[in-house]
Amino acid sequence: MRVTNSTIFDRISSQLVAQQSRLAITQEKISSGKNYLRPSDGPDAVAALDRLESTVNQSEQYLKNLGRVKDKLNFQETAIVSLNDELIRCKELVLQGANGTLGSELRATLAIELRSIYDSAIAIGNQKDLDGSYLFSGYKQGTPPFSSSLDPLVFGFDGMYAGDDESQRINIDQGYGIEIGMPGSALFSSFKDSDGNKTDIFSLLKSAINGLENNDQDAIQKSIDDVNLSLTHVNIKLAQVGSKMNVVENQVNVLEDRTTTLEMAISSIHDLDYVKAVTDLKNQSIALEAGQASFAQIANLTLFNYIK
Repeated sequence: MRVTNSTIFDRISSQLVAQQSRLAITQEKISSGKNYLRPSDGPDAVAALDRLESTVNQSEQYLKNLGRVKDKLNFQETAIVSLNDELIRCKELVLQGANGTLGSELRATLAIELRSIYDSAIAIGNQKDLDGSYLFSGYKQGTPPFSSSLDPLVFGFDGMYAGDDESQRINIDQGYGIEIGMPGSALFSSFKDSDGNKTDIFSLLKSAINGLENNDQDAIQKSIDDVNLSLTHVNIKLAQVGSKMNVVENQVNVLEDRTTTLEMAISSIHDLDYVKAVTDLKNQSIALEAGQASFAQIANLTLFNYIK
């Protein structure tokens, strides 16, 4: 096969252009700090990067969800602790009222403070979180869950409770969610009195108030037992919130560790190895200069000129 002048020039030119292209790509990589400038540079690696980055974004969203969960649980915990403190004071008052030497006037005085505890319990039940949602109203957020104008002994708990029994659930990982809501019916009701009947904290407080105001020793004594049962119930709810807070803390650690691992994997694929890139740039520059020099020498050969 006869090698023509044109063929030699074309081959050498193609090699020089290819070498210049490789050099330009290496320079661009060094400038950008990226190992892959476009999908065609490494389709499999770029696809893996997309999957890893998608997982990181998902983990970051779960971490944001956990932040919301933590805030709401903190508000719930504070509210329940306040309710527990009020019930402890209620127990102290009814214990004083149960003293047989106490007169009706002093018992009526104790009832006045107990009324303030009742009002405080209503206020606790109507508390909101950071986003303005009622803590203990379930999904019904249009009105406060508890009304101070309705007597629970007359209307019953269901009559004075404007919320529902639903609990909000938030995803904190793939296929893993946690209930963060605590409807008022779960906290203020859903337990039994000393007679084994279903009762609620508001009815219990009203009964204690009535017992003190009416100087009714039997009612006062029953209130002591009922308050103890309500304290047990409230502390169970407080423990449930504490358990969820532990779950949240553990899940935050899991997601943060996972995100760190994923980001390291992304970096190993995405980030340029500068030492290798600079070495490649130097070698490519030398190769290009050598090729250009060789091309110039070949072009000036007498025989080459003769063939032209």
